[in-house]
Amino acid sequence: MNSKILKILVVEDTPERQEILKNLFRDHAWVLAHTARRAVRLLSVYKFDLISLDYNLAGPDCGDSIGSFIPDSINSNTKILIHSMNKAGADKIKNFLPNADYVPVSKLIKTNQIFKKIRAELKKGPEIDWAFVFSRKTNLS
Repeated sequence: MNSKILKILVVEDTPERQEILKNLFRDHAWVLAHTARRAVRLLSVYKFDLISLDYNLAGPDCGDSIGSFIPDSINSNTKILIHSMNKAGADKIKNFLPNADYVPVSKLIKTNQIFKKIRAELKKGPEIDWAFVFSRKTNLS
């Protein structure tokens, strides 16, 4: 199977989580933004296949300001993964992006098997089968 290299925008300001997400997306072309302002600038110029978005960010703006920008941007049809640990903040983003997937980063790394399943799913494209990822099935093909 040919792996698709995805263009991914990772929006996260916590160094530990940045490392986790960089490892998760290591087979792809990813860009990291740690502020909402930087993310909006990147989103206004570049088309991404996947956006992994946190709510609480460095600087005055939060993830909902990015969420409000995306629907009218060149990334309006881009797949969104909200990885924030802040459920209330994730809900604010979902108000702007109702089709976004919400999976807290803690759940993304809950087990090594889940991590591997996500990486295998990403090789197929930005649409992740979360039911498979969190199932007990172990077939990664």
